[in-house]
Amino acid sequence: MPASTIPPLWLHPAPGAPGRWRLPLALRLALKRSGLARVMRCEGADGSVQLVLCSASGAVLGRALLQPEADGAVFLPRGTAQIAVEGAAPLRLGLYPGSKLGLKLHAAARGDFPGLGTGKRWKAAGAAARDLRGSLAALIEASPAKADLDALHYARFRTRHVEDFTAVLPPAAAPRLSFLSAAGDVPLAALARCAAALAAQTDPAFEWRVAVPQARLDRESEALRTALAPCGQVVPAGDDAPLGGLDAALAAAQGDWVAALDPAGRPTRDAVAILRAMAADPACALAYTDAERLDADGRAVAGLFHPAFNRHLLHASFYFGTLFALPRADALRLGLDPQAGPAALFDLALRQVAAIGAAGVRHAPRVAFGTPALRPGFAPEALGPAAAVLSRQLAVPVETVAGRHLRPIFPRPQPEPLVSIVVPTRDRAGLLRMALTSLIGKTDYRRFEIIIVDNGSVEPETFALFEELKTLWPATAVVRDDGDFNFPRLCNAGAAAARGELILLLNNDVEVTDGGWLDEMVALAMQPGTGIVGAKLLFPDRTVQHAGVIVGLFRYADHWFAHSAATAPGYADRLLVRQNLSAVTGACLLIRRSVWEEIGGLDEVRFAEDCNDIDLCLRARRAGHEVVVTPFTGLIHHESASRGKKRSKAHRMRLKAQRARMDALWHTARFVDPHYSPNLSRKSLFAALAESPEDRRDPRTDGVS
Repeated sequence: MPASTIPPLWLHPAPGAPGRWRLPLALRLALKRSGLARVMRCEGADGSVQLVLCSASGAVLGRALLQPEADGAVFLPRGTAQIAVEGAAPLRLGLYPGSKLGLKLHAAARGDFPGLGTGKRWKAAGAAARDLRGSLAALIEASPAKADLDALHYARFRTRHVEDFTAVLPPAAAPRLSFLSAAGDVPLAALARCAAALAAQTDPAFEWRVAVPQARLDRESEALRTALAPCGQVVPAGDDAPLGGLDAALAAAQGDWVAALDPAGRPTRDAVAILRAMAADPACALAYTDAERLDADGRAVAGLFHPAFNRHLLHASFYFGTLFALPRADALRLGLDPQAGPAALFDLALRQVAAIGAAGVRHAPRVAFGTPALRPGFAPEALGPAAAVLSRQLAVPVETVAGRHLRPIFPRPQPEPLVSIVVPTRDRAGLLRMALTSLIGKTDYRRFEIIIVDNGSVEPETFALFEELKTLWPATAVVRDDGDFNFPRLCNAGAAAARGELILLLNNDVEVTDGGWLDEMVALAMQPGTGIVGAKLLFPDRTVQHAGVIVGLFRYADHWFAHSAATAPGYADRLLVRQNLSAVTGACLLIRRSVWEEIGGLDEVRFAEDCNDIDLCLRARRAGHEVVVTPFTGLIHHESASRGKKRSKAHRMRLKAQRARMDALWHTARFVDPHYSPNLSRKSLFAALAESPEDRRDPRTDGVS
């Protein structure tokens, strides 16, 4: 949102304190309770501005850097009341209100909406404030202030919702657990901290086998045994053991289930109880938990909350690698491959998942392990070996992404499947021309047909364009439908006329900018188990319009990380890689014809304008087909350009009724997406930490019922 439309709230100088600005009273009161992040702006400075965040008495609470003439996110510590500036002061310093109502009131009072009366100005201010609020939230999400905000929220969350698992199964009611560690050169102090955390477990049904290189054992035998006491059992290992002796620890283990444990980290006191509770389920053959990041002083500063089983995210990032467990018999049968080196656990997890399938994997959305090394993706030393492991598993080349993640390069299927591209439209010839000429001119994958579903066009330019497109791409057909607008009916009519093995629903306002987009989607759609593939879409300003749908957001469903920068990593880097999700937008949705016919196409009775794409995806998931979204596409979505953004009261009422039907069918008001987390807020587009878990945290699969 341009600053000229809604400016910041310009701050007033603090009385009797030259060079200081006073925060608004409402914000000062809020900051007495907790720290907050706000987007600020300075104008009139020659260069970057160092802000000094002060209490009412002038005590320095923190510092932040702002660039001139640009919006920037700043974390305001608890108690902040004034802001000073080091060096030459800017002419003006301002911030944007944080609340929805506050921003709308400010927009109405200060926004630039010339020529509008009071009623229309209020509506325009509301729409502008809504867009700006999304942009401000995306700015905070991508800023250093986010880390401070997360630490504050996580500390509050942790006191109530971490180490709170109280159910401890009797020894005979669940498998006994063996933790396996390779001591390597882990400092004695770290080993002692890990041992202390294990000694404090609420569930004593475990053992800890620690492989120690023989040379270290010779040097530090007594010190090691002291550090590992009372629960660690030393397993001598060769000095050059490729896995640090982890295979020796596995061979020595006596538990029914095993879990590799990084001895530089720290299990929570309920880690054993959580893992054994999952292992007690006869259908479970691999179990994993959430994790937390520790700072240099051992304090927990952030949680990492995983989705339920997510095949493509596993391939990209080994997202549950911090702590997972499986039956010892399976681990011994599969073995730890020394050739995999630092990716040996990734290799083991891949082979176990291949053997048991998604139904055998359980995730407990509870923190059970903390580590200073908690980052999404692979450590640098493991990235190359992990790529080699995944390449062997999938029998395709694998490339690296963003320095920490993997991308299998699936080849173009042979023979090439025909893709039927279904494009509903009504007049707006210029818009359709942009979409289809970019599709025809820039798409590398050439085995496609275009099915234009014309919903009552009347303009001569539209019919002339149809003929032009048939000449440009002879595999083009036009299906006429003169009924009222009903998106599912139009798409269903196009699919009925299609000949392809794959059906692509494509809005008439989607522009192709990267030729490889359809190759990517087709290759994914043809992978075993896949039913639907969605694409990352950008707004014309190159911010994110769609990177997947989280069902249950805002009591319905929404595009997470909308308005973020095109390169934004998203939660745990998930916007950078392929992943499974529960739904994707129908603006660009590729589905196998067999799946389309199995689940019955779009619902044109209950969901004429809204909800139909989410319903389609959920029905595909319920039938056992995966929904995948990929960021490796180059598509611009000129959202709502074909029908406009303005909605009449009757239109709004229809949408409300459709969402009520969606809730009655799928319980979206309380739906916790398996590819999201009950620990994350369903009132945030940016996967903010919830104040309290928003659903039960029982072990879960990726299934949708």
